[in-house]
Amino acid sequence: MNRRSSILIATLIIALPFSAAAQHDHGKSTAPVPKAVTEKQSPAALKPAEGASIKILTPTKGQIFKGDKVDIHYKLTKGKRGHHAHAYVDGELMGMFESEKGTLNGIKPGKHVLELRVVADDHTTELDAKDRVEFAVK
Repeated sequence: MNRRSSILIATLIIALPFSAAAQHDHGKSTAPVPKAVTEKQSPAALKPAEGASIKILTPTKGQIFKGDKVDIHYKLTKGKRGHHAHAYVDGELMGMFESEKGTLNGIKPGKHVLELRVVADDHTTELDAKDRVEFAVK
């Protein structure tokens, strides 16, 4: 592990409990997430799914939203370790959801990619259980 990786891990360990508590609101995303938490996790860093899976029901492929709010709805299978979902828009963490529906706020106009990932209850362990969909905001 190089020095940059060590610093990033230390930053995540320190920043995540505060950002997760501030951001983890069971269905609505409003607060900005610190940059250290929004760093993309490489696919190699994802842990085995162990029966977890997620399927995005809304938005549908190519769906167009008006305004900056995007309602999401998904089906989550927790498996052995899954607890909740992280919502990424264009690679940036935008929300954490325990219920199978919620709202992403502050989405700018344009085409976007939503990716939902199943996460363990420690808020940091992302499992290799994810789904993606493209949508647009006008």
